[in-house]
Amino acid sequence: MTGSILNLNQLLSSPQVHVKDIKALTDKLSKFVAGGADQLMVISDFDFTLSRFADKSGNRCSSCYCVFDNAVGTNNPEWCRKFVGLYHKYGPVEHDHSLSIEEKVPFMEAWWQQSHELIIQGGFKREAIDDYVSRCNIQLRDNADIMIKKMTNHSVPFIIFSAGIGTIIEMYLKHKFGKVEENTHIVSNMMGFDQDGYVNSFSDPLIHVFCKNSSVMPADRTFSEQIHGRRNVILLGDSVGDAFMDVGVEEEQLSLKIGFVNHDADKLVDKYLNYFDIVLVHDQSMNVPNQILEAIYAKSH
Repeated sequence: MTGSILNLNQLLSSPQVHVKDIKALTDKLSKFVAGGADQLMVISDFDFTLSRFADKSGNRCSSCYCVFDNAVGTNNPEWCRKFVGLYHKYGPVEHDHSLSIEEKVPFMEAWWQQSHELIIQGGFKREAIDDYVSRCNIQLRDNADIMIKKMTNHSVPFIIFSAGIGTIIEMYLKHKFGKVEENTHIVSNMMGFDQDGYVNSFSDPLIHVFCKNSSVMPADRTFSEQIHGRRNVILLGDSVGDAFMDVGVEEEQLSLKIGFVNHDADKLVDKYLNYFDIVLVHDQSMNVPNQILEAIYAKSH
């Protein structure tokens, strides 16, 4: 455990790292290190968690849905206007602190359903979408590639749990790494294509930002076998909704939750500390999760 305590001191010395309860965190880290890689799984959000919020020039990076409006923009301005219009209509509801999650849910369902309908109406082919993804401004956080490769090497199940579009995440990972590894599972809104390659459907159940928990996890056998008996969950997210991605995944589990604050730090840090064990502010890297994972892997050797 020495290595992990040293790491913790090192972690806490960074101004970007915020922790509410250091003793609780230390206890969790001890259990995670003792359990090693065999007891571990990692659940991560994709947009602005696994991926960067801003690029190195400070420009906002793309999310899965932005891939469409960025690529289509000039070719079909009318479609783009409708698509972006949904963001302007429903986005403020998502971030309205005066509304409860229950009050927001019907608006989120409407936003996602209408976005999916527009994508289907847009007549997009798989090849065109793959081309959009190859040119889009989605960028992984610094050293996220190292994190992903090491999870594969240590056979740690990696669940990407996204309210974005799983097909786009899959395409992105294939462009980046050549394939999606067997330990990686994408739980998200997947596109269906007709025989001519046009998008004609989206998967059920619909996954929006406030329903990310085991109720929408697939009853997929490989997936269940891989996570069975793994009690230690590292969870990575950038919204309060992400803090519940581990709910019901395993009957008895211990979760270490790491939250990224990408904007409005003065408003959000204290709120996030109620949901996450570690809160990282304006940190565009995976360095903190990687240090924790290294301590766990060290125990496994």
